[in-house]
Amino acid sequence: MGIYAGRTEMPRLNKHIMTYEELAARAQEQEKNQAAKPKVQELVKDKVTFSEEGLKSAKEMREYLNENNLNSNRLHMVDFEELDKQLRTKYTDYSNNFLAEMQEVINEERRNWGSGASGHSFDNSMALTAKAYQVVHDRIVDEFARQDRDMTYVIDEVTGERREETVEDRLAELETAYDRHTTFVAASKKAMAQIREAFGGVKLPEKPEDIEKKTKEAYMEAVSEKNMERARQKVSSHIGYRPQLSIGSYWEQILASIW
Repeated sequence: MGIYAGRTEMPRLNKHIMTYEELAARAQEQEKNQAAKPKVQELVKDKVTFSEEGLKSAKEMREYLNENNLNSNRLHMVDFEELDKQLRTKYTDYSNNFLAEMQEVINEERRNWGSGASGHSFDNSMALTAKAYQVVHDRIVDEFARQDRDMTYVIDEVTGERREETVEDRLAELETAYDRHTTFVAASKKAMAQIREAFGGVKLPEKPEDIEKKTKEAYMEAVSEKNMERARQKVSSHIGYRPQLSIGSYWEQILASIW
């Protein structure tokens, strides 16, 4: 099952218990379809009918069972509903879901744009990561705007009770996943700067700690609302998704040099 808007696709449970009236209608429809089929050899023919009196009696019995909480069908429906809610409740950290989905978007962008987008560079990383975040972000917003969306649930951090998930809940999860990923990337650039100085004999103009800080700042600014709108525009090259950063050309050159 694929990941979309941070969630894996969940199976739909058949929660509908057929009523007596629906069973009668189905039997009549089957009889009608059977009569319309060409008869090559008829060995036996079953016929099921429901009289008006029988349907009325069944309805009255169902109402009696419902009123006295004796209808096993209704109890099964409650069990189905509870199981369905459990299947659609978030119990674990979904950061890996979001990062996997973003990587799928990045891979698709690389296929679309060709060799120009496949290179490992500061510009490509900024452009593709910002675009992937924007795509997943908009998928979440679109999903929660759909009227036919399957309801999902979360466990409330304050009450500990299950409640309906909101678009704000899901977007907050995406932000957490992005924050963790970019924190790791920033730390790796700090380590790379330290390795270059210690073993490569390269003296960088800025401290590794400051490089880590600026890398993090660049990634966070890349998904600002201004840059999200930029990523939604039609572009002629994937670099057109490149976010506008305020860290300055000096720092952009330093970051590009250790990428």
